[in-house]
Amino acid sequence: MKNKILANKPLVSVIMPAYNAGKFLAPAIESILQQTYRNLEFIIVDDASIDNSWQIIQKYARKDKRIRAFRNPQNLGVSATANFAISLAKGQYIARMDADDVSLPYRLEKELKFLQQNPKAVAVSGQCLVINEKDQIIGRKTFPLEDKQLREMIFWAVPMQQPAMMINRKLLPKNFAWYSPKKTSAEEIDLLFQLMKYGQLINLPETVLYYRYLSNSLSHQNPKVTFWLTLKSRIKAVREGYQPSVRGIALTLSQAAVVAILPNKAITWLWHLIRGIQERQSALPAPILQPAAATSV
Repeated sequence: MKNKILANKPLVSVIMPAYNAGKFLAPAIESILQQTYRNLEFIIVDDASIDNSWQIIQKYARKDKRIRAFRNPQNLGVSATANFAISLAKGQYIARMDADDVSLPYRLEKELKFLQQNPKAVAVSGQCLVINEKDQIIGRKTFPLEDKQLREMIFWAVPMQQPAMMINRKLLPKNFAWYSPKKTSAEEIDLLFQLMKYGQLINLPETVLYYRYLSNSLSHQNPKVTFWLTLKSRIKAVREGYQPSVRGIALTLSQAAVVAILPNKAITWLWHLIRGIQERQSALPAPILQPAAATSV
């Protein structure tokens, strides 16, 4: 899709919070700049990183005028940083990106086309391949496609990959509450429950993202905390009118029992097993993870 870039009025705003992501930041940025869809602004907010993230962001911002770079004076957390980025966005469509993942080149084009052709859909995402710190494909995350399936799944598992998601904010009220600023993990569950009130949630059948699994991330280091935060969000949604299925309730209760009994390492191993994540499978294509422009940064 070839578009004339409208600097003052982009149709798509890509927002990306970044914190100490210097090791993986260049490929993440490159994957957005190399999208087949060009009429976008790329809002990157550094959350007071103490590594070289801000230096990398600044260098890219000088090279591509679509990048709007900002830096928090102090660390605010991913939710507050994402909210700040969204507050700056000019586009009708908000695409989320994480600073350690890699979007496939056609991601934004396919997601935008879908939302434009399906006006009842408030958000769209897609399928993901899982990669590790060494850029090796170690698994696949498969998500259901239809709105009904996603609404049922959300009570026992995350039904959309957040950094692969695009949202049509034309369907949202002006005072829409995006992320709870206090949440540092599982923040997307609250967002998805809120989005469900205003339209359909859909996943594309195509793979649109390489999702990077980092063993030292908060959610993977302490999956118990992540689960209880997620459960709290689900209970809150029920109080606000969400009606879980019998299957969803049974699966959640089973998960709660397992999480209460097993240690963190066993929970992580079980998650790997369910998601089909292996020690090593294959390497990513070099042009995606090692673009020529990234070597000069």
